[in-house]
Amino acid sequence: MRISWISDSGIRIETSQGLILYNHGSNALTTSSQKDENTIAIFPNQSEKANAEKKLLSATTPIYEPGEYEVKGVPIQGFAIKINDSDVNSFTTIYSVISEKMSICLINETSNISIPAAVSESIGKLDVLALVCNPKVESSLESVNSIVSNLEPSVLVPVETGSSSETTDVYPKIIKDLGQTQEESISKGTISKSGAQEMLKVLNLRKTA
Repeated sequence: MRISWISDSGIRIETSQGLILYNHGSNALTTSSQKDENTIAIFPNQSEKANAEKKLLSATTPIYEPGEYEVKGVPIQGFAIKINDSDVNSFTTIYSVISEKMSICLINETSNISIPAAVSESIGKLDVLALVCNPKVESSLESVNSIVSNLEPSVLVPVETGSSSETTDVYPKIIKDLGQTQEESISKGTISKSGAQEMLKVLNLRKTA
């Protein structure tokens, strides 16, 4: 499995079972980016899907709301999560995806959500946590630490939205909190079930077009 940070805040996951595109805006959804015959485009909500809809190829399967799905052998589960603000009807969707016998969790809105215990239990043992952070929100790092503590992934993949830099501001802060040594940024990370470690591994992805 290979994972990369695309455009502004998109996450691209290449697997032997197909291609998973998470949180891709219309600029990132091109014919070449959807060339795999089993391409799944996952969006945090229906609004984001609607914004990108004109760029979706007919062969691409869009997922954009809570529920249980299976796309050509890839199980996907979407969980409705309350956003912590004054709007009682404000929700986002986080996703659990199983591919190559690995569990992947995809999260947006990291600075405004808490993961309920029931959702953590449903996700179960987590191999990869990929999340989109907002560097302009002061509570972003605190929220990331809380989500990581709840879900306990083997590999953490943080990317950012609205960043003018090719690398994330949150990565060195996470590494510092963990007491780990910062690694050079990479354009694509390779993850395998056999490569899972007991200590949390944090990927330092470099944004690509």
